[in-house]
This record gives sequence, C-alpha cells and structure tokens, in this order.
Amino acid sequence: LGSKHGPAPRPPSSPPFDAMSLLAAAARSAGARQRAVLPVARIAKRHLGETTTGPPVTDLASNFRLACEFFTKPAISYKDYKQQCVSLRIFAFAGVCGACVLGLMLDPPKSSYWIRYSPRYWLSNLGGVFGGSSKPLLLTEKAEHETDVPEIVKQLVSYRRLDNAGSDSEDEH
Repeated sequence: LGSKHGPAPRPPSSPPFDAMSLLAAAARSAGARQRAVLPVARIAKRHLGETTTGPPVTDLASNFRLACEFFTKPAISYKDYKQQCVSLRIFAFAGVCGACVLGLMLDPPKSSYWIRYSPRYWLSNLGGVFGGSSKPLLLTEKAEHETDVPEIVKQLVSYRRLDNAGSDSEDEH
C-alpha cells in the first residue's frame, strides 16, 4: 500500500502520531506479565477450587457444632459434607491421641526402654541428673568374673564341647 517514495498517506480522521487504544495497551501489558512467569509455575497451579470455607480451626465451638451435624443432619451438598468431615477430623484426631496416651498411662509396656524414658520416671531421672548418681560413670576397680576363660578354651579346643554343658544331639536320649 505504500509507494516507493514513503508510507501511505493517513486518513484525515486519524491522529498524527502512532497511539494504541487503552484496551490494547492493557491487553499487551497483561500478556507481557504472564510471559514473565516461568512455565513451571503456570503448570504447578492446579485450580482445584480449594478455597478456605467454614470456620477456622481455632473456632472449636463452631467446629464442634458442624461435627455433631455429621451424625444428626445429612449433608445437602458436597461442600457441606466436606466441611462436616473437616470439623470432625479435629475431634477425631484429639480423641485418638488422647486414647493412646491414656492407654499407655494405665497399662505401660514392660520394656526397659519405656521404664527408663517414660513420663512417669522423668522426675526421678531429673533428680539423678541434678542430684548426682550413686555409681560413678567410669569404673574405679577391675571387674571380677567367675568364669575361667583359659579352662573353657582348653575344653573347647581339646574336646570340642564343655564338660558341664548338656548334650545337643537328640539321638543320645
């Protein structure tokens, strides 16, 4: 449309300078901002509709009311059902944890680990830490043993068994 001698003449209604409409400028700016975001960040956002609804977790009275509605009032929509489940989860977690702690307090395990580190013995352990211990940390004298190691080695090397040990074979009965 232009000639060899320069650009085509403008229509009389257009302004004498190159200007873009406000709508086109806004669209161009939004596109530039969107391209500036890494493609990975655009893929990572899933748009699942997970917005915060219902009472906050710290509002136990409202959550208790909704948890009771789980058993008494049927949910009308999925959102109602989900909120009832979320509210019930708070009290279910507290109940399960409380039952486990109560069970351990009433009937503790018999293991030495539990005896040494259970909450029931924390005070006595702290007393031992700050009050000093009756046994020294390092040995102060040589340990005495009743086992005669050279005699056991002599029996094992000579006879391949110990004199005072019982028989292992079943055919000697």
